[in-house]
Amino acid sequence: MRRLFALCIMQVMAVMTVASATPREELQVGLFSRLEPSGIPPGWELLRFPSVGEETDYGLFEDEGRVVLKADSRRSASALLKKVSVDPSRHPYLDWSWKTRDDCYSGSWRRPDTDDFPLRLFVIFERSGGLLSFFRRLGPGFSGDAILYVADSTSHPDAEPSSHLTGRIKVLPLAGPERNGRAWGRHVRNVRADYAALFGGEPTNVAAVALMTDTDNSRTECVAFFGDIVFSEDGA
Repeated sequence: MRRLFALCIMQVMAVMTVASATPREELQVGLFSRLEPSGIPPGWELLRFPSVGEETDYGLFEDEGRVVLKADSRRSASALLKKVSVDPSRHPYLDWSWKTRDDCYSGSWRRPDTDDFPLRLFVIFERSGGLLSFFRRLGPGFSGDAILYVADSTSHPDAEPSSHLTGRIKVLPLAGPERNGRAWGRHVRNVRADYAALFGGEPTNVAAVALMTDTDNSRTECVAFFGDIVFSEDGA
């Protein structure tokens, strides 16, 4: 009897060992740290805005021994987008890091004349029937939802989350990293839960992730950095 019990314990321990050795499943959006310093990373596309004359410059840059994405905005605006296909019911957690300098301007997403931020990350969801060409159809009539995470520690948590552009964009301000150009801020967000809190109901699949640093409205300059971006099952 004791031998049978010991065998059972050994089997359970073996199963636990295999389970603990199973790698965490991640869906990679941008593993910049595995690339070489260069221009726009493979698989990402620059999205220009016709109403803005100057574009933000994006490229891979080595920062303290690690390759990251650098955004250099000089009275400019454009976004960098990566198309993905992520089921938020299976991989709800989005993990990323970013940093910026203390001289970068942060405005208000509720006012078009001050809508500039050094650090923006959009999670863009599919519309019913297919992929949402979000930025190309940006306006009050577009049929899709997006969560916009911004680094803004000054906003009240109960502030109206809708963008001045459309109620289909909900803005979620996050405590930003210390703006000294050295400190990284890391965030792990459950986008499924954030969607439910902002829009109600369940989200469709994530169709794209976009990054943006813009200074066109404030007519200022800003340099910002983005680290690796991944979706995962558990956010560990």
